[in-house]
Amino acid sequence: MIAERNPLLQALCEQMEADQEQMLRCQHGEHDLLATASPGMAICRMCRTLEVCLWCGLTLPHGACIVVCAKHVGAVNWQARHLPTGKTRTLYAKETGHEPH
Repeated sequence: MIAERNPLLQALCEQMEADQEQMLRCQHGEHDLLATASPGMAICRMCRTLEVCLWCGLTLPHGACIVVCAKHVGAVNWQARHLPTGKTRTLYAKETGHEPH
């Protein structure tokens, strides 16, 4: 086969296979996320799905997935286990250094 003799063509074929595999993972919600210049936002390099952390105070773009960024996932998990009382808000503020939105 020609691809076996040509390293550039072989690398191209391997990349195309990897991209096809990633596209299948994207269809199941397993995106290959890359950070953006905006804090709390990430975009999939393959399908261009935009993920936004609403805890970062960002406005949700049309069609974006709602997720929590790595910076806030601990606080969200903690809050999910506790009732949103005044004491909870005080503890969250002590842990993170700011009040939840």
